[in-house]
Amino acid sequence: MASPVSAGSSPAPGPFIPATGYAAHGADQALVPFAFERAAPGKTDVLLRILYCGICHADIHQAKNEYGGTSYPLVSGHEIVGRIQAVGEHVTRFQIGELVGVGYFIDSCRHCSSCAEHEEQYCENGITPTQNGRRPDGTVTKGGYSDSLVVDENYVLHVSET
Repeated sequence: MASPVSAGSSPAPGPFIPATGYAAHGADQALVPFAFERAAPGKTDVLLRILYCGICHADIHQAKNEYGGTSYPLVSGHEIVGRIQAVGEHVTRFQIGELVGVGYFIDSCRHCSSCAEHEEQYCENGITPTQNGRRPDGTVTKGGYSDSLVVDENYVLHVSET
């Protein structure tokens, strides 16, 4: 990876971990190496080292701002496979070293009737996409074209080793 461009100061207070990835800095820009910070894992989060990330047409449309509303720099990627490197103190479903996957979204309101029925994809208040989404604190999510991801265990799936 070439020397990354720095993301500058973080928009939200709290502990952070360094990350590197590839970002588009505009609708007509190629992906370039990019350094940024991710929030450190919370009590129910897992930190994974990304091994693979698929390329989906949605990643390309998002990078080109064809859906509108793209926040740059954009670290795309939402079909992720990685290995757990750390777990929060309240994580119960995963252990360090396990192979896992993360899909299109990494959070939901968790309070509406859809979320209560474990149908988060139909969240009445909107999901938080893995890329170019807004977290409740206002930070923009960065996707899987990077070396790591921090996500709540409820939005992570086990992947078979065989």
